[in-house]
Amino acid sequence: MLPELDLGSTPLALGSAALAGFAVGIVPVGVAEVFAIAIGAVVPRSLAVAMLLCFTLAHVASKWVWYWVGTAAGRISHPLPRRMIDRTRVFLDARPGYGPATLAAGAVASLPPFHLTAIAAGILRMPLRQFLLICFAGRLLRFGLLASVPALARLWFD
Repeated sequence: MLPELDLGSTPLALGSAALAGFAVGIVPVGVAEVFAIAIGAVVPRSLAVAMLLCFTLAHVASKWVWYWVGTAAGRISHPLPRRMIDRTRVFLDARPGYGPATLAAGAVASLPPFHLTAIAAGILRMPLRQFLLICFAGRLLRFGLLASVPALARLWFD
């Protein structure tokens, strides 16, 4: 017989947030923002903050997979993508601040789409620690702002 599942349990809430964060990060379908807003409606607030952190950590872990995909660019031999990769490397080598700035913009604003900036960071071999820190800070800012929407709505309509 299976044990009864406590749907109000903290471990289940945190695990669900982490699983959702990874899933919507690995499959770039653009619904991470919806989950962040939903997390903002969770009561008690302390659980919402913990869920947001788990969601963000797992989301960044999924982007690490996209970064790793980008590291395989050295094996690309087709002339057109090879030329594009090489030109991008030359361009960014001459402008070392553009890579981190573009990654930060992708993490906060999702422009360009964040999974593409993660792939580009891998192609350019951005240091992994720098990649993870920029991703986490940018995504936490983005998701934190979105998670505040339900609280702001309550203030506005109450």
